[in-house]
Amino acid sequence: MPISVTDYKLSPGELGGIRAWIKFLGIFGSGMPVATDAANKFFAEIIAVSDNYSAITNPSYQWIITSLFSALNGVTNNKEVSLAAQYTNYCNTYEISLAPNDAEYESVAIAMPFTFTSYWVTFLNGYGYRWGLRDDPGLYNVTIYPRGINVPRVFTTRYDAINQLVDSWRPTPSATYIDAQTGAGSQSNRRPAAAAKKVVDDWATANSMPSAVVTVMEANQRLKMKDLMKATDILSADVYYFIFYWLIGLCTGTTADRTWALTIVKEPASSPEYDNEIFINQLIYLILMYVANPKGSFKYTTGQRQDMLKDILAVMSTTDEASVLIKASINSSLDMLTSDSSYPMQDMYNPDKGFNTRLSDTLAALEDGRAGIRGKLS
Repeated sequence: MPISVTDYKLSPGELGGIRAWIKFLGIFGSGMPVATDAANKFFAEIIAVSDNYSAITNPSYQWIITSLFSALNGVTNNKEVSLAAQYTNYCNTYEISLAPNDAEYESVAIAMPFTFTSYWVTFLNGYGYRWGLRDDPGLYNVTIYPRGINVPRVFTTRYDAINQLVDSWRPTPSATYIDAQTGAGSQSNRRPAAAAKKVVDDWATANSMPSAVVTVMEANQRLKMKDLMKATDILSADVYYFIFYWLIGLCTGTTADRTWALTIVKEPASSPEYDNEIFINQLIYLILMYVANPKGSFKYTTGQRQDMLKDILAVMSTTDEASVLIKASINSSLDMLTSDSSYPMQDMYNPDKGFNTRLSDTLAALEDGRAGIRGKLS
């Protein structure tokens, strides 16, 4: 497979979005414990993925994320249920009510709609009011409920379709999916929340969600990593930086994915500077040189290099053997960065070796390691 750097080059501005994706995989990946209330949580968490998607410019990450949404789009009634899931969370969050005494109620425009119609309309539009005793108009209680709906924008067609569905349910939704709850009052929103949650749970059971769409996505993730490991091209530091993040995602996958990730992590990869090393240690050493290079795209300071590694640790929820080794290597590098602010532009263990020499030697070591990994692939 010819390797295009365009497909595998990462920019500083998209790393936040990629970490959000890794966090998502750490909740819903096949190798992770089943999340409590998984189906409702799935629709809540894909909002974060969607919100960060616009910052991602890497074609490979765009492809893997859209593959999840493509699979989701193929599940019957997924759009209706996505709204029911958001509505469940909204009703559980807010105890929607009106002023306690209609005789003392005084609605005042406060830059939001202030005529209550239903919980559903409150969810769509937001709702606000203020009230107080008429004989003491200077004292008011103000209550504002924010808009609750957030439609993911990864696919324009999906975004438009859900908005069209919302318009068709405005102001009265389908009773099959939504209990609109037209009378406001203390705790009464528990009823529509419970009704919507049952819709989501029944749908998830019938359609093996969310594992069904995650399985499709993971197959694509696996395919991309195998293509990279099988490639006969000489890979650049750009591509190895990509491999590092993709490897972390692989650790959230199936048992076979995690076993393969361990094979990659532990593969021998010796260099003149670091003999008898393993792939993951050389990989992290390389990426630190890559992001520190003043002639590169990142030009990270010592503090930024430390933050980059700490940010990765913060989203790694995996505890498999490969992840343990990855985290140990990251922490070892953090120790080096703490003790030597010039690391890895200079290396206290190889003071006679210049930056370019070490960079070249580390790339060669990783290529040797990848050749060993390639030989183990069927």
